[in-house]
Amino acid sequence: MTSQNSAGVDEQLPEEAIAAYLQQNPEFFNRHPELTVHLRVPHECGDATSLITYQVDRLRDENRKLKGRLDELLQVARDNDRLADQLHRLTLELMDSQDLDGLLQTLKDGLRHQFESDLMAIALFPEEFAVGDQDCLSGTGRDALADLMASGQPRLGHLGEEQAQALFGHASTRLGSAAVVPISDNHDVTGVLAVGSFDADRFNPSQGTVFLRQLGQLAGRALRPYRTASA
Repeated sequence: MTSQNSAGVDEQLPEEAIAAYLQQNPEFFNRHPELTVHLRVPHECGDATSLITYQVDRLRDENRKLKGRLDELLQVARDNDRLADQLHRLTLELMDSQDLDGLLQTLKDGLRHQFESDLMAIALFPEEFAVGDQDCLSGTGRDALADLMASGQPRLGHLGEEQAQALFGHASTRLGSAAVVPISDNHDVTGVLAVGSFDADRFNPSQGTVFLRQLGQLAGRALRPYRTASA
C-alpha cells in the first residue's frame, strides 16, 4: 500500500501500518475482492498458495491441536473418575476391617490393585502401633527417610540407596522409581506407604499427588483406632 504526500509523490507505507490497518478493518478484502488475486502466501513446501487454501490449512491445523488438547482433558477426567472410584471402594473395604492385621492386608491389596506395582511396602512407626517387624519402620530406616517425610507430602521419582533399602529391602536393587506417601493423622505422620516400579520413568516428580495425599490421609484415619500413642 502507498500513500500520496502533498506534493503528489507516492510514499511506501511501513508494513506495521498496513498490518495494523488490516487488523482494524477485517472486512477490507470483502470490499476489494479483486486484490486477493494478487496475494501470495508462502507454503511450507516453498511454493506459493492461495490465501483461502492457506487459511483452510491453518484452521485445520488449529482444529487438530484443539482436538488433541480436548482428548487429553477427557483422558484426565476419565483417570480422575477411575481413581475416585478406587479410593471409594478402598474406603468401604477398610471400614469392614475387623483388626489391625486385616486393615493392613486390605491396604496392601488396595495398593497392588490400584498401582499394579512391582514393589509395595507399608512401614509404621513402632511407637505408634503394635505391629510386627515386617510392617515396622526401624530407627535406621526412619533416619534414611527423614528428608522424604519432612514435608508431609507424597514424593515421586528416584530414591537413594538407603531410602530404597529401608522400604523394599533386598528387592530395592531392582527399583527404578517409586511413590512414597506419608501416612498422616491430624497432621501427625505415623508411617509411610510406598509403591515401587522397575521402570525408572513410572513415577516422576511431574505427576500429580492429590490422589496419593488423599490415600495417605485415608490410611491414617483408618489406622487411628489402633494407635498406641496419644493422637
